[in-house]
Amino acid sequence: MWSYILRRLLLMIPTLFGITVVSFCIMQLAPGDPLLLQLGATGLAGQTAQTREAYLIQKRDLKLDRPLLLNFRYFRNYRDTVRWAGYYRVADETQITAELAALAHDPQRIPDGPSRLAFLRSLKIPRFNERLSDGREHRRLARAVSIYVQVLCEDLGWHGVAPAIEHLQDPAVDRQVQIGLIHALNSMVVDPFVFTYSSRPSDKETPYVVAAWRLWWKRNEDTARPLSNEDRAELEARFHALCQMSQNELLEELDYLDPTYVRFYAEKLLSEASLRERFVASLALRRLVKQPLRLDVPKDVPDSVLREVIDNWREHYDLYRSRYEPGLLARLAYVLIDTQYAHMVWRLVTFQFGRSATKTREPVATKLWNAVVVSAPLMLMSELVIYFIAIPAGIIAAVKRNTLIDRSISLVLFLLYSIPSFVAAMLLLLFFCYGDYLKWFPMIGLHSQGAEHFSWPRYLLDYLWHAFLPVMCLALFSLAGLAMYARTSMLEVISQDYI
Repeated sequence: MWSYILRRLLLMIPTLFGITVVSFCIMQLAPGDPLLLQLGATGLAGQTAQTREAYLIQKRDLKLDRPLLLNFRYFRNYRDTVRWAGYYRVADETQITAELAALAHDPQRIPDGPSRLAFLRSLKIPRFNERLSDGREHRRLARAVSIYVQVLCEDLGWHGVAPAIEHLQDPAVDRQVQIGLIHALNSMVVDPFVFTYSSRPSDKETPYVVAAWRLWWKRNEDTARPLSNEDRAELEARFHALCQMSQNELLEELDYLDPTYVRFYAEKLLSEASLRERFVASLALRRLVKQPLRLDVPKDVPDSVLREVIDNWREHYDLYRSRYEPGLLARLAYVLIDTQYAHMVWRLVTFQFGRSATKTREPVATKLWNAVVVSAPLMLMSELVIYFIAIPAGIIAAVKRNTLIDRSISLVLFLLYSIPSFVAAMLLLLFFCYGDYLKWFPMIGLHSQGAEHFSWPRYLLDYLWHAFLPVMCLALFSLAGLAMYARTSMLEVISQDYI
């Protein structure tokens, strides 16, 4: 018996592998980036109803910016790629159009012409060489270059951060290229700094939250209002009350905080406080400070602001250096585990199915669990009904073979077997829930209004009353099939000379 069970379990492995492969292939057939799909012949070809923001969220959730099966990005040098990406991220279409005309005539005429041309070809723009040789296509090709460079930065992700920071710290890099590199970094990294804890705070988050606010406080401490002893005593009492509140009460109370007391919450967060106190202080600071650290710049940014933003990105890189500079063993492991397929298998194993494509953006796993909580008890009860009724009915029909009892049971079973479950559901609703017939059962819901106040026996009876028709509807078709099978098996057994 145990060997049979073990063999069946082993046979499930290739089956599950096949399911993951098929699911992965289906996922690859999904509509692509709406930004790229708009680069058709008319400019509108291939548009989808999905917004770019929703696509990017889905792309990052599902790790669609990773390679399919093998990830060798950790062993590649993206220094030149990132430099040209920064250059073209800030270049306008007129400038790119002029460069395309020069590259089409003679790449040697402009500085680093062959390197520029190699980068543009690496973007894999459809029909690039053909369109480059046609001067009438240069303006549209320039727009395609801008869009493909943006998508390249989004796909590079973490792999482009280290060379981008290296270029930003190089004094020989042009100012405009630095601005383009900052734009590229904002495409590569989502939420570079963490200013608040998650809904379930942990000590692992503390270094990142504290480091972000410490950088902000180092630049703004001199401008914060000093606090008197009376202010501190009052704020301490109020802060203690905030720490005792529930999550909803805390979020409501944060709306009434005074921005002039930001010094108190900054010092509280940066001191040796408890995890709960730091959690509340980070929420208070995030509510009071709208933009703690600047991470993007316009083209006409002053030099002082540009240096500040570059310093912010350097601090981010130092804080997350282990992510951007993994060890050799980690990079070897990432070849297999940091791929689209590996992430998909891991999500299947851990029931992480992403978010719904509807406007609510609910987690799919939560929606499935909510359905399972309702459906699983109904399925279990229907299985019990099937076995408790079908097998005795089949045995009785076999024992009373060719009698009125046998014919009656067989007739009822054939009728039940011929009625689809969805038709049975409509008939049960029609006759027992509404209309001019019997109104014995409720039509919707699993509990009556106010059932949460019932005693547990009444609560259970109320649930069974609501679940009776769904259970019957689920059981009828399978009940008939199992009963007929039980009758046939019983007839075969009792017809033998000995058992």
